[in-house]
Amino acid sequence: MNNLQRVWQKVAPNRLLVLIRFILEPKSYKVRRKAVLEYYKSLDPKLISPEMQEGLTYLKHHKYSAFPYKWTQKYDNFLPDVFRDEQLQRFYILFEGKKMYFPKKFTKSHVIWAARSMYKEQDKYSPHLYLTSDFQVEAGSIIIDAGVAEGNFSLSVVEKAKRLYLIECEAEWMDTLRLTFEPWKDKVVFVEKFMSDAAGETTTSIDALLHPFNNEKFFIKLDIEGSEQKALAGMKNLVASGNPVKINVCTYHQPNAFDEIQKILKDYGFLWEVSEGYVLFFHPGEKPAFRRNLVRASKS
Repeated sequence: MNNLQRVWQKVAPNRLLVLIRFILEPKSYKVRRKAVLEYYKSLDPKLISPEMQEGLTYLKHHKYSAFPYKWTQKYDNFLPDVFRDEQLQRFYILFEGKKMYFPKKFTKSHVIWAARSMYKEQDKYSPHLYLTSDFQVEAGSIIIDAGVAEGNFSLSVVEKAKRLYLIECEAEWMDTLRLTFEPWKDKVVFVEKFMSDAAGETTTSIDALLHPFNNEKFFIKLDIEGSEQKALAGMKNLVASGNPVKINVCTYHQPNAFDEIQKILKDYGFLWEVSEGYVLFFHPGEKPAFRRNLVRASKS
């Protein structure tokens, strides 16, 4: 994204920007959008909820998006301030007043697009919203953030953490997270492994990380590309310890994940709520689906 494009996005009327993006939609997006509309057109209308219909109506006149809703449009023009750390040879933004670094290979445009996606996911209307006014991390909690990526969730709660475990299996992101969380390195534990149901050479588990449990408060965030069920299976000892636990767990990566995750949480004795709204999940070769995005759960 060059300077001319940034100026254009700031001054152009939103309706004009929407039209141009729709016309210039990449071919792969057009294929997906048309496939989604055709698929849902073939279904019994009784199977399509009002929220889903709202998303389908949006897709008829807007480019393809995993969140096909009007509230997302403000992020199409969102231009965060991007800074350059010449010593580290990396770009960063200020997230809640804290430096959030990005991998060395990221250009300024990459950072802008990543920031847009990050803020969009945590919009108050987003089904991907981790925390709400009624569901917060308590001060003094031991926190596990599995699937950290840029680190926005952990940055937002780092002051509340007694100890913070960052679980990220991608080396370039872990390298970057060490820079972002340098000011809090005394209470941050960096774990470059996959989260699973047991500890191994390349894996770790919730029970392996947190033992011994003692008398603590715990908060766990799981956004790990379809391994959420395995991760939940690896916290039996924590649940049995009787310590209070709160969980954010993503439920959209697999077709049956939502039902399977709710069953696990029910068996553990958690109370839970489902985030409002849907994410449109669709990869070529699969049937498109509006899926529930996130479950917030607690056990005291």
